[in-house]
Amino acid sequence: MKIMKNGNLMMVSDDNGTIDSMNYPAAGLYLEDTRFCSGLQLRTDKKARKLKTRFTFDGLINRYLLRSSPLKNDYDLFVEETLKLLGNKLEVEIKLDNFSDQRVELKIDYSIRCGYEDIFAVRELNDSYFGLSNSEILSEHKGFFHEDETATYRIENTLPGGHFILKPKEVFSTKGYLHFKKELKSEKLFKNILEDRPIRLDLNGFGEFPSIIKGTLDDLKMLMIPTKYGDFPAAGLPWYATVFGRDSLIFALQTLNYFPDIAKTVLEVLGAFQADVKDDFRDATPGKIIHEARLNYLSLNNQLPFERYYGTIDATLLYIILAGEYLKFTDDIETVKGLFPHIEAAERWIYEYGDSDGDGYVEYLPLSERGLKTQGWKDSGDSVSFKSGELAQPPVAFVEVQGYLYLAYHLLACIYRRLGKENKAYSLDEKAKALKYRFNRDFWLEDEKYFAIALDGNKRKVDSISSNPGQCLFTGIVDDDKVAPVVKKLLSPELFTGWGIRTLSTDMRRYNPFSYHNGSVWPHDNSIIIMGLLKYGYTKEAKKISEALLEAMDKFHDKRLPELFSGLSREETKNDVVEYPASCSPQLWSIGTIFTIAKALEVRKVDDKGSSLS
Repeated sequence: MKIMKNGNLMMVSDDNGTIDSMNYPAAGLYLEDTRFCSGLQLRTDKKARKLKTRFTFDGLINRYLLRSSPLKNDYDLFVEETLKLLGNKLEVEIKLDNFSDQRVELKIDYSIRCGYEDIFAVRELNDSYFGLSNSEILSEHKGFFHEDETATYRIENTLPGGHFILKPKEVFSTKGYLHFKKELKSEKLFKNILEDRPIRLDLNGFGEFPSIIKGTLDDLKMLMIPTKYGDFPAAGLPWYATVFGRDSLIFALQTLNYFPDIAKTVLEVLGAFQADVKDDFRDATPGKIIHEARLNYLSLNNQLPFERYYGTIDATLLYIILAGEYLKFTDDIETVKGLFPHIEAAERWIYEYGDSDGDGYVEYLPLSERGLKTQGWKDSGDSVSFKSGELAQPPVAFVEVQGYLYLAYHLLACIYRRLGKENKAYSLDEKAKALKYRFNRDFWLEDEKYFAIALDGNKRKVDSISSNPGQCLFTGIVDDDKVAPVVKKLLSPELFTGWGIRTLSTDMRRYNPFSYHNGSVWPHDNSIIIMGLLKYGYTKEAKKISEALLEAMDKFHDKRLPELFSGLSREETKNDVVEYPASCSPQLWSIGTIFTIAKALEVRKVDDKGSSLS
């Protein structure tokens, strides 16, 4: 699969640059969670031999050789097709070279198939549950205008084509485009903030990037969503080219010292989406930060809650954390003052909704019948279990979420101090101190010398051994006397594969190296653990994990860190890495992980003024 994007329009082809879903199911041109076109192919009236396709982040170049006459031994016609994405437009240029010594006639046109399919249907995820039929998934060509209950879809088509007569040795070029437009029948915030333009992410003013980072920059460009607030980083391609709260917040933390402007945009966009009413269908409560925004048909007509969905327990805390870290790094108090109503609303959410049972911990308690049943970053239905395999019942307090809460209290205190509210800041520091004491008492598994993954609805310690406690190191909530045993467990064979830290120990009943969250390796999870190790001074261990991830990256054919990969150890795979088949790549968290690795390995970038930034 090859993915290209420069704005909101995304192009997916096979590895040969062919856009045809009949041969490669994901292929097509996508805008705003809709596959407008599932086929786009150049046609000629002469037999063509296709050469190797050249890909860039924003398009591709297909090249073809043809014979001017069937009697010719050598190819003497050269056709170059350039497809370039700009905002919501696909620009097309065809260059014709006649290397023969005679006049040549050539007919060129495009075969195009437009079906206007919901991206969830294209993914073929649980279609019977969504009430979809195969006819809705594999649509026929519906023309350049389409309408349903939620939107109208238009494609302005000026694709090049025609009957061309080329003189001997003549070079001729012709251009055209497809411009994709989706107009909703009701007002939606997400649609209103989108802009039809290429991205504006400027990478020229950052001096020399470390070599391990340079390879990620085109991927980062592809992930950016143009909005009126600036370019916002989408979660992953091709299926998550949209706003995800947790993903963008973690990326902004991973890369704050490189891209403070992206962090600012993340804070502004997520502030705009912040919930202000209680809505069980969307798992929304006032002050909560959004999990996911969508513009697909199934969400727009409320068959699914994802048009604005809030089923995440940690994004609101991460929002506060990013706001505080942004202030500390940039000293941009004016931006934080502008965001302060959102920060205050997020704080109120902690007290009024985040702690659902009044025990001082933040828990998730799903309300939507159509939403996520597990609402931490490990959001699979089976990702919170006891050693025995028994699933934890909500309200569930994830271990790392309490760490986020602890850090959020401290950074709220930092913000309030800058605003001259010392008494409020002091009370938040005291809240953090009390939380840290109770956390180290209530989540600690003395027999394992490690923390439980969660507390269940009955306040039982969910005693499976997982990667989650490793993220607590990043937040500073772990008592000093418990840090060493936590680090030891993280680097033990039951969790460390040699390529990274598994999500679940090999000793647990639900361990499966090919499960989504019960034994796989997630680079972003490892990056947060790396940040924590560095905070506590475990530089050697941070480097060990960082080097393992880089070695794993080198094993993948596209030299990218994917969303996740299997939890099989080096020994089991004879020093190879086994992929996870449905992993997104490029993926935002994994790009951010490269920046964390650069810091751990003490790779430094130099800005244009010559100062070093770690």
